[in-house]
Amino acid sequence: MVEIANPMHAALLDLQRRIRGELHVVEQALAKSDRDMGGGLVWLGPEARRWRDDLGLRRTQIRRASDRLETAIGDALAGQPAQVPETTADAYRRQRSGRL
Repeated sequence: MVEIANPMHAALLDLQRRIRGELHVVEQALAKSDRDMGGGLVWLGPEARRWRDDLGLRRTQIRRASDRLETAIGDALAGQPAQVPETTADAYRRQRSGRL
């Protein structure tokens, strides 16, 4: 039986790469805002402190959610071999295109 590249495995690797890139952008934006607010150059006072505290909470929530997403993608990848029979690859392609 001839085995070819698993399109599901490739799609999961692509998803993992894209999500890591997007999460990096989000984290960098939040980190900059946090630094700016913490430096006291942007906004001062009790409302500013509450806003910064909320920003810190959101950063933590995003990190936790991204960790769970990374784990889920890793688990899905672990269940998908890099090579599969041609019939399996064809079924995955049909499924992804909505034809199955």
